This record gives sequence, C-alpha cells and structure tokens, in this order.
Amino acid sequence: MRILIVLNYFYPYVSGVSEYARSLAEALAEEHEVTVLTGQHESDLPKQEVVDGYTIVRAPILFRLDKGYLSPALLKEFRRLQKQADVMNLHLPMLESSLLAALTSKPLALTYQCDMAYEGSLLSKLAVWGVRRSCAMALKQADQVATLSLDYAESSPFLRPHTAKTVEVWPPNRFGKRALKSVDSLPDAPGSVAPNEIRIGFVGRFVKEKGIDVLLDSLTHMSDLPVKLMLVGDFAGVAGGSIYDDVKSKIDALGNRVELLGKLDDDALEAFYGNIDVLALPSVNRFEAFGMVQVEAMGFGAIPVASDMPGVRATVRTTGIGFLAAPGDAEALANAFRKAIEQRKTLSRKTVAERTLDMQARSFAEAYEAVFKAAQAAN
Repeated sequence: MRILIVLNYFYPYVSGVSEYARSLAEALAEEHEVTVLTGQHESDLPKQEVVDGYTIVRAPILFRLDKGYLSPALLKEFRRLQKQADVMNLHLPMLESSLLAALTSKPLALTYQCDMAYEGSLLSKLAVWGVRRSCAMALKQADQVATLSLDYAESSPFLRPHTAKTVEVWPPNRFGKRALKSVDSLPDAPGSVAPNEIRIGFVGRFVKEKGIDVLLDSLTHMSDLPVKLMLVGDFAGVAGGSIYDDVKSKIDALGNRVELLGKLDDDALEAFYGNIDVLALPSVNRFEAFGMVQVEAMGFGAIPVASDMPGVRATVRTTGIGFLAAPGDAEALANAFRKAIEQRKTLSRKTVAERTLDMQARSFAEAYEAVFKAAQAAN
C-alpha cells in the first residue's frame, strides 16, 4: 500500500502530533511505501530525504501566523504526491485540511489529534476559528477517522457527528521496544521513594497548554516534602513562542527544587524515565488529547499524575495506576502527587511497566492498516 501522511510539523520538530505521526510512519514503513508531506519549518532542513525507510518531503513556508503558516508549495506537492498514493492520511488540526480533502478523490483517513482552544490575541483566535472550520469540512469528507481515544472523541463537538466512521487508535509507545528489553531488569519489589529526594518529572514543550505554571505552583503546597521537579523539553524553539520567560521567575524562586534539563535524546530520556518517581502531565486545555509521555514513562516504572480531562485521563483510568487532578488547580495537583508518592511505595517499577506494556498488545501498524482498508472500502 502506498500511503501519504500529511501534517504541518514533523521531525525534527517535536510535539505530540509530530511524534505520533513519526511513530506511524516508522511502523507502516516496514510493510508499505510511506511518504510524509510537511512544512520546511527550518530553512536548513532538506526538502526531501529518506529516514527509517520512509520519505519526508518538506514544502517551503511562505510566511508564519502564530503556530500556523501558509505554504502554497505544500498544496502543489500534495497534488503531485496524492496521484501516486493509494490512501491519504491527514493529521488534524490543519488549516489546509478541507482544501487538501477537496483536492483528492483517493481514500481519505483522517487522524484527529485534538480540538483547538480559543486563546491568545484576537488574531490568534481568528486563526483558530479558521482551522476549526476547515477541520469540520474535512471531517465530513473523510472516509474514516482515527482518534486517540473514544473518551476524547465523545467530548468533541467536531467528532461527535462522525462516530459511525470514528475508530479509537491509542498512540504508540515509541519506547515500547526499549521498555520490553528492560522490563525484566526493573526492580520487582515495591519501591519506596528516596527519603531525601522525591523526583517528579515533566516532559513537554514550554507552551501554555502544558500547565507548567500550575506545576511550579504545586510545589508551594508540598514544602514539607523533599520534592525535586525535573523539567525536560524545548523552551526556545517552539512554534507560536515559548512561555519560558513567563515562568522563569517562578523557576528561579524555587531554587534547587527545580532542575531544567532542556531537550534530551532518546537514550537520555530513557534514563530520565527510569530515574523519576512520578511523571507529571498538568495540561490545562484541549490541545492535550492524550499525553503519550504518560505511557512512555510508565514503561520504565514511573507513576503518572495527569489532569482530569477527556483523553488525558484515559491512561490512568485504564491501568488503574496514577492519579488525576482538576486542570489548573495547583493545590489539587499537589494532593494528587501526594497520593502518587504513596502508591510508589506499594507498586514496583516492574509491575507498572508490565501493566502498561500489556495494555498495548495490538500492533500500531495493524490498527492503522485496518483504518486504511476501511477507508478504501468506503471510498
């Protein structure tokens, strides 16, 4: 099968959307001919290259608008590449999605990553309105829709009208193979946290929807505990702008209770997951639809604390491991951390990892192959 995957930002740009699509391309490339069409978000990136068995085509960007951009070249490349493909896979939200859907008669399978929240300046809100309208039209034209969780889909006003063609495909654990290799070496006895340092880790871009300010504020409600917060993620090269300058004063005020690690490669990130006691995902709006870092960290034994929001809560609810907190509530988040610290004392890292890995027994590629075949049948 010849598959064309299209999204605005792709590797080496790192976000939940881009990492999901990257994992999908890698998984499908083992059996299929896969091309990824995306924007050339950095001018020094090659316009075309082969990575891990699939081809990346990057279209030059004409100009940027907040997190989005306009690229006539992307439309031109799409018209060329769609002629060679058997099935289209667009990753939403995407401003161009309705136009791309109209430009092809090929089977169309959408991956609906998240709703877009109205926030920021008036111009930003107008841009969100435009993307929402485009996505709504693309969803009508789609033959199949993959969503990260039915919990999220049932809460989305955009997905609810299309439940008949919507399928749940949980995000992959890109560290799954690494975790499987290491699971037998994880501590098998219930492990108490270190008496002199409880390590809470965060992995994500420094953007508003991640709730980093709430996470920092939660430490003020845990002054009686030896908590150290370890922050991993890009705080400079973020589409739409980083919030690092907005939270820097809070980081500085917390002194050695916060460690800023920046971006980590996969080897360092694996070691990080294996070193933290709790993984924090304090997201505050619907830009966060699942939180793949929860599953990644749990594969190495970390216990998740996440916001009680559709999709984001799915991992905790399914595994019974970890705790949820009301989004945007620093005190509630601190209370959830306290519960997770207690659970850490009763659950071994090996138990957490095994339960998480069992949850993803079905092949990610197989799940999408079924989605694509259904789209072909419906076309």
